[in-house]
Amino acid sequence: MTDTTKIDFTVYVDITTSPATYTYTDAQGVSCDGSVTVSEDNTQIVYTLGTSGLIFLPPTITGDTGGDLRPSITTDKQCLTIVDSDIDNENACLILVVAEASNPNVPYPSPDPMIRNVPR
Repeated sequence: MTDTTKIDFTVYVDITTSPATYTYTDAQGVSCDGSVTVSEDNTQIVYTLGTSGLIFLPPTITGDTGGDLRPSITTDKQCLTIVDSDIDNENACLILVVAEASNPNVPYPSPDPMIRNVPR
């Protein structure tokens, strides 16, 4: 059994601005842009909401030429995991989408964090 690489981000979203403002911190709490470079198969990229009252909706993924980025959202809609199953050379754009839990029909899309695949 091989270990799976996991990359964690916390996502904070201010929906009072237009467009909504997304900020990110890494697992150490350091501010970042939410982008990541993947160099191992089956890497898990985990985005957890840090703003109360919001939920994740399904993301928009473009540039995934291999079709190997698999998103999943927890049942409480607070955590989005992207599994990158195959390391092919590509730059994919991931648009995160949140909504108010009380009004899930109004989406707030993010600027696109980049998922960069670089085979070893």
